[in-house]
Amino acid sequence: MNKREASQYLGKTERAVERYTQAGELSVKYKPGKTRPIADYDETELRELKHRLANPSDVRPAVVSETPTKAEQPRTTPTEALQRAGSVEGMQAFALMVANALRATQDGRNDTLHVELKDKLTLSLNEASQLSGLSRGHLRQAIEAKKLKARIIGKGWRVKRSDLDAYVQKL
Repeated sequence: MNKREASQYLGKTERAVERYTQAGELSVKYKPGKTRPIADYDETELRELKHRLANPSDVRPAVVSETPTKAEQPRTTPTEALQRAGSVEGMQAFALMVANALRATQDGRNDTLHVELKDKLTLSLNEASQLSGLSRGHLRQAIEAKKLKARIIGKGWRVKRSDLDAYVQKL
């Protein structure tokens, strides 16, 4: 089958068929065409792949991890890790937090080093607005009037958490 026929057979896009090929789940042979080589997929491999896609319970991990799952590991915030940084336990907590972030990155998850809003040291205007309950416009006016300290970092304003707390207390 050519790529178009294979994609119709699997019920996927042609790009998905290309990804399966790159991942090694399908092999492809090229036969000469009029202007360029044409991909030729084996029907038995397509049948097996379609069966695996239809029955995901048949798929088992190749390697079973000996590390504890995310639910079993205690969640340490960066603030807690910094508070305990002088101790051996603090260094272990920080190392565990970094290891979890690296593992999440390798797994393709986007929750790397997730920090709660209340634990952040600097906030964007959106985060400062959510935390204080004040509008972005109000915060922007306070910055321009020099009532709230802020600095442009990257593409947006960043406000120190302590400065935001002090500004809210003055209101």
